[in-house]
Amino acid sequence: MVERRRDAEVPDTAGVRFHDLVSVSLGGVGTIADVINSTGGAANAANQQRYLVSYP
Repeated sequence: MVERRRDAEVPDTAGVRFHDLVSVSLGGVGTIADVINSTGGAANAANQQRYLVSYP
């Protein structure tokens, strides 16, 4: 199994909400697969910053 690296892993339960998040791959080195859980897209050399307006 390949591990997906993300900034945060949170429970998918009622009342858990996040707003206005950003993930940054400093210098485009390495990859952050997602901002939260499997949402938000990758921050990497091609896209060093990923914004997520809200979760879920």
